[in-house]
Amino acid sequence: MTQIQPTVSTHDERSLIARVFAARLLNGDLYKLLSYLNGLTDHRFTGVYRFEPGWVVSVALFDRDDPGTRIGTDVKMKESYCWLTGLGGASYVIEDACCDSRLKGHAAREAVRSYVAVVLRDKQGAPWGTLCHFDFAPRTPTEHGRQRLEAFRPLIEEMFIRDTAAQWNPEAPSEPRRFRVKAAEITQS
Repeated sequence: MTQIQPTVSTHDERSLIARVFAARLLNGDLYKLLSYLNGLTDHRFTGVYRFEPGWVVSVALFDRDDPGTRIGTDVKMKESYCWLTGLGGASYVIEDACCDSRLKGHAAREAVRSYVAVVLRDKQGAPWGTLCHFDFAPRTPTEHGRQRLEAFRPLIEEMFIRDTAAQWNPEAPSEPRRFRVKAAEITQS
């Protein structure tokens, strides 16, 4: 007997997940969504990181080996893979940083060996941060896994970023400044 596998479109999946997670995201429980996404990958960590002047700031993190962890470490902008994701403006995939010629001399190369991310954008379309999976061990992400991050990106942008503004600056200042502001507090120069 032939088994028929049901197909679910990305739009259908996003709609289902939006119904399941929307109330939690409105209450600030991004962690539950990250936990769910982490269960769909081999990577140890799943997180949301925000671009701030000179820094990539951990907004929320799920750590499979330590589920009590809710926030990761903030990283200097140019020492992060998130920065590279923001520069490219699309998804970024690293299977094994030590074997990846794009990362020669990168500060995180020896520590964070695998990474897959999509860019989160604010309402004006500027890079705001990333939704990512990463690990200390090499991992081979599937295209479906990257597409799933992309499918969840609009949900996180809509539910989480709605009251904030981007702090994207591809050139990190020499003296890192660390602060968090709301959109109304930012002035254009």
